[in-house]
Amino acid sequence: MDDDRRPPSPEPSERSAFPDTPRSAAGQAGLAGVYQLMAQVLQQQQMMQLAAMPSADSCYERFRRLNPPTFEGGSDPMAAETWIREMEKMFRALHFPDEVTVRLATSMLTGNAEYWWTVMETAYAVDRLTWRDFKRLFYNQYFPDSVHQAKQNEFLTLT
Repeated sequence: MDDDRRPPSPEPSERSAFPDTPRSAAGQAGLAGVYQLMAQVLQQQQMMQLAAMPSADSCYERFRRLNPPTFEGGSDPMAAETWIREMEKMFRALHFPDEVTVRLATSMLTGNAEYWWTVMETAYAVDRLTWRDFKRLFYNQYFPDSVHQAKQNEFLTLT
């Protein structure tokens, strides 16, 4: 027996996945609002993370305000040691991450030291060079082990 009270069902091709009812439209609008809110929250989090990380430019500006010394190279190992100590003092005071210290320090090399660094850049992956690695290269060039040993012996004879 056919029930005449039911509306005829549409043909399968005429059926939509989401019936166009006020209830489903409200659900879709609410869902769109949730997605938009989630996108805004994610964007705000990314902006906060970027703001928290010091940019290389801001690190450079803060560093330059301290008037860091330049290093020209030369044969005076004590000048090399003094320059490294001054750089480290500034890095500690400004709480710089290790990733920027090498770039900041090498920006203060001039003359022969700048030329030496240019050669090192071609020989090493300097983008991943740590401060410790830089110091090792620097000391090999400007404060050889023989001089270091002589200075140690000189100090020991003083005591």
